[in-house]
Amino acid sequence: MAGKLAEKLGRGKVAEIAVIAILVLVVLAVFFVSFGGGGEDAGGESADTGEELARILSRVEGAGDVEVYLTYASEGETVIATETQTAPDGTVTSAPVLVGGDVVVLEQKRPAIAGVLIVAEGARELAVRFRLLEAAAAALDVDQSIIKVYAKEGTKR
Repeated sequence: MAGKLAEKLGRGKVAEIAVIAILVLVVLAVFFVSFGGGGEDAGGESADTGEELARILSRVEGAGDVEVYLTYASEGETVIATETQTAPDGTVTSAPVLVGGDVVVLEQKRPAIAGVLIVAEGARELAVRFRLLEAAAAALDVDQSIIKVYAKEGTKR
């Protein structure tokens, strides 16, 4: 099979495809080794952002003790610098830019938030519920439709 493919494409094209495939694998390997694949970072980010938001929301008048849980639609994205070179034969290769052995990160995009759950002592009061909803939407820059606010169990009516 590989012999027939080499005859049809010519040896130069097969080598070019092999080089590009190897470069793609190297870039992916560098990314996953350097950044851990992103799964753990998103979970850590969720906990940090949720705890910080809960701390802020607990300061809203009438809110009392607040707990926040966030879900994410994505894990975020890391944009790395790449260097593209064109060989005299027209072959284009791209490789990550390294400084001191580390990949150069151009941008770290935050994970997209899919849902927000807020549980607060004071959420039995409609006015408090609305203030929590508005504050969370503003702090996270998300639409209010993905935020749910509930009263904590055991709070007085």
